[in-house]
Amino acid sequence: MRRIASALMESEQIPPMIVAGPSTIDAVTASNAILLWPGFDLDTFLDKTQERLQGLATIDRSRVIVAGHSGAGCNTKGGLATALRSKTSALAGLVIDTCLLVDEAVNLAHLRPSTNVVVSWQSISWEDRYFDDFRNAFKREVKKAPAPAGILRELDYQQPSVASPHDAMVGITLRKWLPRLVPGPAAQGAPATAKAIADSNAGG
Repeated sequence: MRRIASALMESEQIPPMIVAGPSTIDAVTASNAILLWPGFDLDTFLDKTQERLQGLATIDRSRVIVAGHSGAGCNTKGGLATALRSKTSALAGLVIDTCLLVDEAVNLAHLRPSTNVVVSWQSISWEDRYFDDFRNAFKREVKKAPAPAGILRELDYQQPSVASPHDAMVGITLRKWLPRLVPGPAAQGAPATAKAIADSNAGG
């Protein structure tokens, strides 16, 4: 996530931002996607990230975007699921080619009214994902509780024509949606401010 975001910033395809991502060192949870990032605490993560920045930049907590790829969205009691329900109200959650569990479809549809949600995925790499079940559940729940005007509840199905479509979804999603979520200084008519991506990426 960090490498891809850095390349996109350098080529000015996405606005400048702070990119921070945790790593997993627990061999037990790392070997099973549904156990990854147990109870991930976004608030503590942001506190520690700000400390590490040592005054070089300030995280704007009103513009935090939580992006999770692959196993980051497979644990309904950790990773993206808990990060998007933290005290910090994320500007957006980018759910990138994850396990697409039906329970998580329901949860994502009912996040805070101020949190944008974009779920992107591809089916080239997967033969056993319940795409239709997830899509139907998400649409049904969004219909029950529509987001306010201007807040996204998007499903974004892609079919990348590259060798590694699962990994390619990260760049595709960031490039497509970040400029819309955090317009650059030219669009805002103001100096650039720091943003943060808290990446719950499992790396799988």
